Amino acid sequence: MHDQTVRFKDVGIYYMLYENKNKETLVLLHPYTSSISVFDNQIIALKKDYQLLLVDLPGHGRSGVSRNVSIKDMPEIIKVILDLLSIEDAHFLGIEIGSLVAQAFGQVYPEKIKSLISIGGFSIFHDSFKAINNELLKTKFLRAFKWAFLFNAYKAYYLNNACIKDDAKKKFEISQKNFKRKGLLSKRGISRFYKLGKQKKAYPVYVICGEYELEVIKDACIQFEQKVPKALLEGFQRAKTVVHLDQQRLFSERVITFLKTL
Repeated sequence: MHDQTVRFKDVGIYYMLYENKNKETLVLLHPYTSSISVFDNQIIALKKDYQLLLVDLPGHGRSGVSRNVSIKDMPEIIKVILDLLSIEDAHFLGIEIGSLVAQAFGQVYPEKIKSLISIGGFSIFHDSFKAINNELLKTKFLRAFKWAFLFNAYKAYYLNNACIKDDAKKKFEISQKNFKRKGLLSKRGISRFYKLGKQKKAYPVYVICGEYELEVIKDACIQFEQKVPKALLEGFQRAKTVVHLDQQRLFSERVITFLKTL
């Protein structure tokens, strides 16, 4: 395992590489308020068959954030890391906001994305984001301002929406450890992702949605499959947004099966 911090503008971005040079690369992108530690169990399941690259989003885990660098810059940040590691292209696995990052990367650098596993996410190329944004404005985003002085409650809100099982919640809570108040800056400018135009490249997409996911996200996942070429949707019972924590073994089996069919 190789870990390092790369400089992007005025911020350090932390990443980990589980090197496996003879295998294809899989980039793992965590959800909002979390960090790459949320993938600990998946690393064990996947590192034998794939070279794994995990990146802490700006303002999360060990990565910094500033007024100049936020999640909106992740396509360029990932490109810098891939170039540094001499990786030509990769498969992507993104949870929630990590899925949006992967899609944006594929739009900015279409020659570098091979496939996407999207968990609890939605298509950035269609109107789904409008309905979701309207819903979140009533809940998460308004509460973000309300909870600016109740930061622990803010993190707890995302924790409760992440998983259904107690042991899964504990793992997600650990992954939130380094998410500090400054991390609230990380979503600045993310609307950029919705303005990248029509999808430039059609690549295989495995869309995953938990049984207890928000209804607006469930609807968006259905639209993802219907409107995005090469997209396939599967629902996972007894799971919320972070499906791989609620259904670890089944999730790993399904992901490996999907990747091996490509």
